[in-house]
Amino acid sequence: MTTLYLVRHAEAEGNVYRRCHGQYDALLTHRAPAQLKCLAERFAEVPLAAIYASDLYRARHTAKAIADRKGMRVKIRPILREIDMGDWEDETWAALPRLDPEHYADWQHRPGRCVVPGGESVMEAGERVFGALRELAAAHDGEAIAVVSHGSAIRGCLCIALGLSPDEIGEIGWGDNTCVAKFEFSEDGCKAVYWNDASHLTEELSTFASIGWTNVKGSPSTAQLWYRPYDPAADEALFLDFMRELHRNAYGTLEHFHAEALAAQAAACAAEDARAVTFGMLEDEPAALVYLNVLEDAGAGCGMVGGFCIAEEWRGAGLSQQILGQAISVYRSRGMEYLCARVAEKNARAQGFYRKFAFENRGEVQTECGMHYLMAKRIKVDPLEEERELFEV
Repeated sequence: MTTLYLVRHAEAEGNVYRRCHGQYDALLTHRAPAQLKCLAERFAEVPLAAIYASDLYRARHTAKAIADRKGMRVKIRPILREIDMGDWEDETWAALPRLDPEHYADWQHRPGRCVVPGGESVMEAGERVFGALRELAAAHDGEAIAVVSHGSAIRGCLCIALGLSPDEIGEIGWGDNTCVAKFEFSEDGCKAVYWNDASHLTEELSTFASIGWTNVKGSPSTAQLWYRPYDPAADEALFLDFMRELHRNAYGTLEHFHAEALAAQAAACAAEDARAVTFGMLEDEPAALVYLNVLEDAGAGCGMVGGFCIAEEWRGAGLSQQILGQAISVYRSRGMEYLCARVAEKNARAQGFYRKFAFENRGEVQTECGMHYLMAKRIKVDPLEEERELFEV
């Protein structure tokens, strides 16, 4: 018999930025290290003959935390990847009912059978990964191993192991980040001993708790944004309203607020990249502005934030990490290594926002409005090829 622990990766960008990340490669979040410490502690005294992982960054670095504690190396298997979400990759979940209502309805109500255009179904992903688990179990007969994979792929595996039909996959529920399932493989087949177990996490470290996930069979209860591109002809007044609010919050005055120049700059950025200036929408209500100055040459692979602003009535509703996710999505697609922002020296609230999401102070910049800190966050996802010395490929 082989004991196989199937682990979901730690908290990653898609989980909290509310974006559809199947095989899109993204980073772990600033909360993940604390989760990984708990996960490594859980397995500290568990004998493991080997540790395997998907080649996606979020899975391989979750596995590395377990392996490092044990002085082992992670064996990479691309077949353990998450479901391929095809045309939906890196879209916001809130945009999908508008972009593809038919398939989104299937995903919500018949997830085991839904096939996104250009992608695969949960059960196809589950069959792919479960086939790999069988082979790994056979190669480690009489031993125990750990395998790190992804949420939807794990649900598909559990559906197979529990003998459920695709229409019954909702009965399995969702497992929190770093949750563990235990399988026993023998000549008689596979037994699922337990699953969706994240008892090693405190509530403070639970991703589900942080995003307000109250129904493990459904969706988070928190507000979720989709992004509407800026139309300079129709949206200039709305853009300037957000920017005035941002300026007033940063400096306590509208002195040095240059409306005409800002409007011209925003129009130029939108012409350069349709996603450079967007409004974060709650249904049809503009709740936030994401303004990225894609024309500013900040050097060193830095993508500059022109301005983030959330409408006052929506502050504290969990939107801040979502607008950050939009900026990262845009600048990562443009090949930037860092996301950078100038933050007023006296704007403690903005400094707190950036520090919360692991931005670091890289220096000081003087403008007509006073001293600013240049704060930066690395957004580049190192490909496996650049980390080959860390893993067994």
